Amino acid sequence: MSLSALVLVIYAGIQVSGHGYIWKAISGTYLHGHSTAYIDDAENFAQRAIAKGTEQPWPRDARYNQKPLDPAMQEYHQQYRSAAFLVAQKGALVHESYFGAYNAQSRTNSFSMAKTITTLQVQMAVQQGYISSFDAPLTERISEYAKDPRASKATISQLSSMKSGHDWTENYYLPFNVTTNLYFGKDAQALVLNQGFEREPGSAYEYSSGSTQLLGVFLKRALQAKEPDLSISTHLSRSLWTALGMGSDAIYTLDREASEGGMERTYCCIFATTQDFAKFGQLLLQDGQWAGKQLLDKEFVQRIRKPDLEPFYGHSLWVDWDYKHPFYSMQGHQGQYVIVVPSQDLVIVRTGQTRNKKDKGPNGKIPAEVYRFVDQAVALVQ
Repeated sequence: MSLSALVLVIYAGIQVSGHGYIWKAISGTYLHGHSTAYIDDAENFAQRAIAKGTEQPWPRDARYNQKPLDPAMQEYHQQYRSAAFLVAQKGALVHESYFGAYNAQSRTNSFSMAKTITTLQVQMAVQQGYISSFDAPLTERISEYAKDPRASKATISQLSSMKSGHDWTENYYLPFNVTTNLYFGKDAQALVLNQGFEREPGSAYEYSSGSTQLLGVFLKRALQAKEPDLSISTHLSRSLWTALGMGSDAIYTLDREASEGGMERTYCCIFATTQDFAKFGQLLLQDGQWAGKQLLDKEFVQRIRKPDLEPFYGHSLWVDWDYKHPFYSMQGHQGQYVIVVPSQDLVIVRTGQTRNKKDKGPNGKIPAEVYRFVDQAVALVQ
């Protein structure tokens, strides 16, 4: 068999097997010099804008950038190709560092920090009457699971806390994998709905991007049941982006073109500036209050910060209440973090191209570098 014929056979086999997404994965990573998704890959996907309203600029503390980063931390940022490192205390910026080609206007990928934003957006939809409750049954909007004895017991809050029992295998590097398909495929909704439920809801924790995308399907249907043309991006804009006075429009990448029915990839992919990501940390630090108003229900914010079945995970938030500086955080692939340290009134943001994957941290759940960033931030403000 000639080489060209062999290539055609391999190509046909991959297409027939349902793994055609691999071509986009290759072109969107290796051909750009990366081995996995990266923080500047918005151009590889269809998009919707998350429009800002009237900006509420971050105030600068009198100590702003007066104290340099520790030299070892500066070296660490360089080694792991950080894009930004920001520290705010009591609602004012104390420190900002940008690295390489990145600056305060750069919009980079949230990766799984979007999971937290999706959870907050779902609660906003609850408060606005689109969704009956944060504990609404999954089948309230996803009738495809009505006859599934396990799925019919699942709630949307269990999707947020990663204990719904939805069948998923999380892996960011295997080419033929459901998570890779979710990132590079063209029908996120069909993919997650095609996954069954492998265990009783509420019985075990398993981190899953599929769970948050399924939560996004629920949200989309709830919104469009009342407003047929309302997208997740538009709802996020008018519910949180505008209310928080974000400084820039953001980008939500889609699984395919909007004209083809594309939907937001709610588990991974909001492109925003570092200062705008920081406002989500500030909102949580303030128990859901913003500009003198209770934007998010206080009891809800308190609930999602509490560990559930996993001691270090609440509802789309990683938590360590036993550390010397107790904290909770939004966390994304390649070391995207929004970290809140309540005892110090601190919000910390780090974004970057990669992270230290070898040092698993004291509990094996939260990366060691998170603790380094917390300690550095505390040192900066003391």
